[in-house]
Amino acid sequence: MQITFKVYRKDPEGNGKPGRSEYTVDLSDDATVMDGLLKIRDELDGTLAFRASCLRGYCGECTMRISGKSTFACTAKVSAFTKKGPEIALDPIRNIPVIKDLVFDWDAFLWNKIKAVKPWLEPREGPANEEHRLPDAVMKDLRQVMSCYYCGLCDEGCTVLPVDFDFLGPAALTKAYRVAFDPRDRDGKERLRIAEQPKGVWDCVHCFEASEHCPRGIAPTERIVALRDKAFQMGISHEKVARHHQSFAASVKESGWVDEGRLAVESEGLTNIKGLMKLLPTAAKALVRGKAPLPYVHSKRPGADRIKKIFEKGERERK
Repeated sequence: MQITFKVYRKDPEGNGKPGRSEYTVDLSDDATVMDGLLKIRDELDGTLAFRASCLRGYCGECTMRISGKSTFACTAKVSAFTKKGPEIALDPIRNIPVIKDLVFDWDAFLWNKIKAVKPWLEPREGPANEEHRLPDAVMKDLRQVMSCYYCGLCDEGCTVLPVDFDFLGPAALTKAYRVAFDPRDRDGKERLRIAEQPKGVWDCVHCFEASEHCPRGIAPTERIVALRDKAFQMGISHEKVARHHQSFAASVKESGWVDEGRLAVESEGLTNIKGLMKLLPTAAKALVRGKAPLPYVHSKRPGADRIKKIFEKGERERK
C-alpha cells in the first residue's frame, strides 16, 4: 500500500523556521511507521533526521507523535493510522526543544533533570562484604518503577511543563521515588529534599496525565503523591509549602473552610515583604472584580465545630 508521510522538518543551519515535507512510499500491510521512516531515509531523503535503536519498543528512542498520538514509531503499525486515509503526520513529542527534524534535546528535556535528583543508591554503612538483600515483597514495587525506560511520554503528557519547562517532571520525580523508597539507601531524606524543592513535587497539579501516558503502567503521578506523603511524614523542608500547609489546616480548623486571603499572605510569610509585594497586583485585580478575599475577615461556616473536632481527633492520634 502507498502511504504519504507528512514529516515535521527543522534545519538548525537554515532559517530556523519549521516546516513539513511529504514523502510517498510503498509499504507492506504489516509495516510499522519506523519501516516507513527507514525507507524514506534510505531511498528518498538521506537528510531526514530521526532516532531509533532497539526497534522492539523497549528503548523509547523513537518516541514521536504519529497523527497526533504520542507513541513509538517502531511498534506503531501504519494500518492503525490510515483508516481515514493514506496520510500520516509525524511530529516531535510536545514540551521538548527540537534539534533537527524528529531529533530533540533529550538532555534538556529529561537527562539533566534526572541527574538533578541524584538517581543512585548510597549503601548504608557496614562491613565491606555485607550483602544488602531484601525480600521479594519489598522489591516488587521498586522493580515496577525500575522498569521505566525513559521514553519521555509521561513528561510529554504533563500539563505543567508547557507552562514551566524547569519543572522536574514526572520521569525525574519517579526516579527520585525509586531511590527515596529503597530501604538500602543511606539517606533517602536527601533525595526527598531535592524532590520537594521549588520546581519539584509541589508543582505537580496531580492531573494524572503522566500516568495515563505511561506505557509501562508505572503510575508516575501516584509516585509523586507518595513522595508528597513521605514529605509530610518526615517534615516538609520547602518552607513556603510548609507555611501553605499550616495556614490551610489552621484556617479550615478554625472556620470550617479556607480563608483564601489569609492563605496567600501566610504562604508567602508575614515577614517576607518582597513576597507580599508580589501579591499586590493580583489582589488589586481581584479587588476591582469584587473577588478579593480580605485576610482574617472570615466567618465560620455551618458545621465548623464538627470539622474542628475532626482536626483535634487527628492531632490526638498522631501523638
